[in-house]
Amino acid sequence: MAFVRVQGLHRNRTVIPDSDMVKTSICCLCNGGCGLKVHIGPEGTIKAIYGDPDNPYNKGKICPKPIEIIENLRGPERVQYPMKKVNGEFVRISWEEAIDTIAKKYKEFSDNFGTGSVIGITSKIGGSFSKFALKIFGEIAGFANYGTGPICFSSEEKVRKEMFGKAAASAPLHDVIYSKLVLNVGNNCAQTKAGQFHWLQEGQKHGAKIITIDTRYTETAQLSDQFIQVNPGTDAALGMALLHLVIKHKHYDEAFVRDQVNGFAELAQAVEDFTAEKAAAITGVPQKVIEELAYELGTKKPAIMWPGRGIVMVNNGEQALMAFESLFAILGNVGKPGAGVVSHINGYGQPADLIKPEHVVKPSFKLPADKVIEGMETGQIKMIYIAGNPCANWPESARMKKALGKLDFVVSHTLTLDDSACLAHIVIPATHWLEEAGMQPGIHRVMQWRDKAVEPYGESKPAAEVFKLMAEKMGLPTEYFTDTPEEAWDMERRHIADISAITVAKMQEKAGGVHYPYPEGGEESHRLYSKGFNTPSKKVELLRGKGSVLHYKDPLQSPGNEGLSIEDYPYFISSVKVAAHYHTQCQYSRLAREFEKPYVEVHPQTALKLGVKDGEAIRIETPTGAISLPAKLTYSVPQNHFFTQPYFSKRYNSDSINTLLPSVLDQPGGNFPHKNVLCRAYSEGGCKK
Repeated sequence: MAFVRVQGLHRNRTVIPDSDMVKTSICCLCNGGCGLKVHIGPEGTIKAIYGDPDNPYNKGKICPKPIEIIENLRGPERVQYPMKKVNGEFVRISWEEAIDTIAKKYKEFSDNFGTGSVIGITSKIGGSFSKFALKIFGEIAGFANYGTGPICFSSEEKVRKEMFGKAAASAPLHDVIYSKLVLNVGNNCAQTKAGQFHWLQEGQKHGAKIITIDTRYTETAQLSDQFIQVNPGTDAALGMALLHLVIKHKHYDEAFVRDQVNGFAELAQAVEDFTAEKAAAITGVPQKVIEELAYELGTKKPAIMWPGRGIVMVNNGEQALMAFESLFAILGNVGKPGAGVVSHINGYGQPADLIKPEHVVKPSFKLPADKVIEGMETGQIKMIYIAGNPCANWPESARMKKALGKLDFVVSHTLTLDDSACLAHIVIPATHWLEEAGMQPGIHRVMQWRDKAVEPYGESKPAAEVFKLMAEKMGLPTEYFTDTPEEAWDMERRHIADISAITVAKMQEKAGGVHYPYPEGGEESHRLYSKGFNTPSKKVELLRGKGSVLHYKDPLQSPGNEGLSIEDYPYFISSVKVAAHYHTQCQYSRLAREFEKPYVEVHPQTALKLGVKDGEAIRIETPTGAISLPAKLTYSVPQNHFFTQPYFSKRYNSDSINTLLPSVLDQPGGNFPHKNVLCRAYSEGGCKK
């Protein structure tokens, strides 16, 4: 009987042949920033990918994601040239025809229905070169774009920006060697950031205690000094009780709170009645454990918190994040070695004064993310440019497929002919990030430069070139677009004060890259807030400028579950990421399919209740859809709760779990809830039709 997966971390020990054909690169499949060695064969294709032992951060360790790239780059699913759909079939066309058609459609819909009628859904747009071009095109064309925010990090971004002034991680991961305590909350980094997890083990060697709070007994939980299992969706209650205890026993940093914090009195009042006893009844965590954790947090300083998607991509996520980030703020765990928040959000600022005011065009309207599908159905949205796969990674994915299939015009700029690309009117081939140079930020608050490893496949083009060509065809100003990634980076960093000193040469000179902020005339900064905060008051704003204070909402009454009956939907369903299927593109790798087959994790007692044995199919239903998956019995999950990986879709001839998830937003955080959604379940043989 399985407890957890074991295919998380790999260390390459094979000697790399033909060393003159090996290029150094940086993985861009997450913001871990792992260094890679890419072995190039004599015909110019990638033969192997290894962890870079000379990179000071991942030190040769990598997860399966970059290894799977080899097959994806030249696999049978890769799109090689532009195509358009004729009578339901794709036929090859020239780039000139593709760009001309896209630009004409864009202008037609913008002129007749407003710029807001054309939107982008861009979950993977390439490296810094293409992302910078997207910013430029968005401003000069009034392009309403939806990135990965509502899927992945909007609630986290909102809370941290309002509290501290910036959404970015305040501490680099390598700071754990100075910490006395590291708190993982909803974070299975041993699986999802496997190439960087060894830093937590390094922290342990230096005396840090690793505590993991999660609903599942994950790989990270197994390797921690303490695991605290919390009832799904109740993290905010635990955080509020910890605040109550820290304030009650005066374990907070009184001088820091007095001089650097606004809103402490209101926070204290909000948690005044949230005792450990009350939280224990809600969270399932014993009262004594809550009290001991509060004491350790109050006495073991400095400390680092690493929040994962388990506390972000959920209903009531904003309140949970606010509770824990407020806790670390009043403890004084910010702006010093070994203290702060580690996160995959590593924003470095937006270009200032780049676009002339007369060239700026605002979208005529931009719908909230949870209204995008409805906007497609009602005709408000006419055209979509897709660089990603929303038919697999957006909620209500079956509804998304239906809406896309009826839309006036769909463009897919893609590596593979995936779920969404199959519905497009025009498909254009994208470059892989190994096929274009660019800057990659990482979880250590460093910027690393990645050179192009191989030539683009077929006729593929980076998004940066596509946006420039579209701007030319539409008669928009093109002087802001550059021809090379190096020129683009030089322009971008010169318009962002905090990174203005970070040239390509500096990133190339130093193994592991350059820490930021690093303004012209200044020095590298390893962490944020050692000299104040970026809020208007220059203090931590616990009320976040809007007078809002903490409150707890039961998951049964949270977004996505409102109006549903526990009698009709007696279980919960959650998605959990694994390294081998971290993105929708991973499903096209044979190696990924060997690592992970479709499954749903279920506690043996729940399986017994359903009359399901290990490997037998369970049908799971919500008001938005239904899927059937084989049961994977494990004691690592709580009873009455199902967990599955989100991106088993087209390649497996099935809908992903996202078809079960409602298109609602955590309010007011902004994330789609991917976890703790009410459902019902049956054995496949005994399900209700």
